[in-house]
Amino acid sequence: MTFRTVGFLVLVSLCFSAKLPNSFQKCNRKQPDLKDCLLKAAQDGLSQLAQPVLKDLMPSINPIEIPEATIKEGQGAVEFQQSFKDCKIYGFHLVKLDAFDWNFEKKTLYMGGFYPEFKIHCHYDFVGKILVVPIEGSGQSRITMENVTSYMNLGYEETKKKGKTYVKFVSSEATLEPGLISFNFDNLFDGDKLLGDNVNKLLNENWKEVFEDVKGGYVDLIRQVFTSIVNSLFSKVSLEELLD
Repeated sequence: MTFRTVGFLVLVSLCFSAKLPNSFQKCNRKQPDLKDCLLKAAQDGLSQLAQPVLKDLMPSINPIEIPEATIKEGQGAVEFQQSFKDCKIYGFHLVKLDAFDWNFEKKTLYMGGFYPEFKIHCHYDFVGKILVVPIEGSGQSRITMENVTSYMNLGYEETKKKGKTYVKFVSSEATLEPGLISFNFDNLFDGDKLLGDNVNKLLNENWKEVFEDVKGGYVDLIRQVFTSIVNSLFSKVSLEELLD
């Protein structure tokens, strides 16, 4: 089965060059422990990108704001399209990286690790069936993914601007494996608490089956979010600024 995420846009600022703060660790391509240096620099850098003091470099990554996202219906448990607006995703900066492999010759970057928690807060609007049970509503939603392992494999192109080299990521693949997911949709069935509580309970008791049916859509969502983050950064900061 295949799924697609559509109607997706991340608010990023891409229009000017900038210098990294001195607090960002810099590595030398020729140092023997380059791989370890890059891993440590990336880990520390992601933590710093969650701080509002870097707003001139790029928007904070905690939360990440998404105007609109759509997860297509599955072919089993999830018989409806999930439409979300005004989303905020929390937790990207908490990743514990265990991979950050930069291949300068092949122009690829492989990275990922363990995320204690993703929180996805949105306004939802959908109607259909979940595990053959009718579901309908519009309101606030909270989806929490815990103990997540996720990896990204990105391909990029290089461009020259004023004698400096900039990177644009043009291809990406991702994996997403949560240890637990909890769902909470407010105002189901026009606020009928009994029906709403029962459907939320059904979702949470069967989260694995629900997630697997639309997993491709959520993988695409995370993939596009992360690609937008790195492109937002690399559009402003040259390789010469990042590496000696």
